[in-house]
Amino acid sequence: MADSDPIAALRDLRFDRLPTGAAVADGARVDPSAFVAPSATLYPGVEVEARSIVLDGAVLGRIPISNGTTNRPVVSEFSRVRVGAGSIVGCNSVLYTDVELGPRVLLGDLASLREGCRVGEGSVVGRGVMVLANCRIGAYCRVQDQAHLVGDCVLEDHVFVGMGVITSNDNEIYLSRFGIRGAPQRGPVIRRLAVVGSAATLLPNVEIGEGALVGAGAVVTRSVAPWTVVTGVPARSRGPVSDRWREQVVERAARPPASRDPR
Repeated sequence: MADSDPIAALRDLRFDRLPTGAAVADGARVDPSAFVAPSATLYPGVEVEARSIVLDGAVLGRIPISNGTTNRPVVSEFSRVRVGAGSIVGCNSVLYTDVELGPRVLLGDLASLREGCRVGEGSVVGRGVMVLANCRIGAYCRVQDQAHLVGDCVLEDHVFVGMGVITSNDNEIYLSRFGIRGAPQRGPVIRRLAVVGSAATLLPNVEIGEGALVGAGAVVTRSVAPWTVVTGVPARSRGPVSDRWREQVVERAARPPASRDPR
């Protein structure tokens, strides 16, 4: 599959200005109750829903553009971008095309979400987080500053990812960097209620089980069983999550989430 032509997608763009001065392309829509800062740019297909805030320098709906040497095919076409009601998009953050933020998502300054990403209701994606193509982040997740979520990574609901966590999706990089196909690879899957500590590294194809706890700085080379604590390089089991912690976490996650007054 050949890369599509970005010039064809960009050549005929036309922008209007909101009263704030933000640049809004034909085909983008901003709810009257939303706020879009003066230096923000909205490309075709972007929908900013009620009571959302898009701050200075944010770019919404950017198409991916290849220089012709990338291994992954790139489609440089505009499609839908949704910023759910009550969401906040931080300064100088970038949402590529085909991205959806659910209601009340907080996206920190300088964060980047590549094409095909989905973020569930009430989640927080911190400052400078990189979320690569086709990631899925569930509801009420917390992804701390400077984390890196590789393409096709999956976070189920109520997952916590600490600062500086690194994920990867290619154990065959020796071959694949030259376009030589190796064994099938995928990004890590982190099941609901799991916690990944700061600066941990998750290697390709691993699954972090429900409620598991990965210690800070661990290197996870194999899947982690549910409700298990792992630490070290490489990560090894240190026993189960305590029954008391497990009961508290499950009970708290089942409660209705706190909400911000939408008026």
